[in-house]
Amino acid sequence: AQQIAHPLSSSLYALHAARISYIPFQFKPLLRFLQSDRPRLLIADEVGVGKTIEAGLILKELQSRQRADRVLIVCPKALVGKWRAEMRRFDEDFQILTPEQLEYCINETDLDGEWPSQYNRAIVNLEALRMDIYLQGRANRRGLLNLDAPPQFDLLILDEAHHVRNSETSSHAALRFLCDVSEAVVFLSATPIQTSSQNLYSLLNLLRDDLFQDFGLFELMAEPNEALNRAARLIRNYQSVPNWQVEVLDCLIAASDT
Repeated sequence: AQQIAHPLSSSLYALHAARISYIPFQFKPLLRFLQSDRPRLLIADEVGVGKTIEAGLILKELQSRQRADRVLIVCPKALVGKWRAEMRRFDEDFQILTPEQLEYCINETDLDGEWPSQYNRAIVNLEALRMDIYLQGRANRRGLLNLDAPPQFDLLILDEAHHVRNSETSSHAALRFLCDVSEAVVFLSATPIQTSSQNLYSLLNLLRDDLFQDFGLFELMAEPNEALNRAARLIRNYQSVPNWQVEVLDCLIAASDT
């Protein structure tokens, strides 16, 4: 009873909740997510390692610990079918929102103050979501950004998160809104940095603007990484580096001086 009332961050309660074969490293994002002070995470694994599975594991684990009835998945239009198929492997039936259904959800939220329950599990494509007609509304209809009572989501999943890295775009504005009305948020991207570290900062600011308040602060937080990453590489390849202990120590001193 104590464990049910206060789930442990180091125990997984939905370990066998899907019809998939797990690879151990796929649990690493889930454990990081559970141990965080806020349930928000950027998963930046390489292409092909199963980021959709990692997101599905987080969804099932959330369901076993608390109510996670309202879940929204945002992804590029080309990936909508893939996401629905992947979620069915977790025995989750998601509705794919057409533009008409998205407009209906916004109108119903405006009238009733909450997202319509038949679309509590929904997938919407980013290309539709960022259109002015849905974001700003029109003469006689409200858009997402000006709803008096915005919808509330238990979990928001954004795939290909690098598409919202530019803070001047409507895509970024849409995700800023959705992050603000979601309890838990998971971003997925194989390429979170496209041109500069400003890209990564932009995504992290969306997720945790309380931690990553401005780019200057972000650069200070990231400054030790170069030295720490070099130390990690030296330790992994110690057999081919004669004086690896000395070099690692130099790296740690360099990191501590930042």
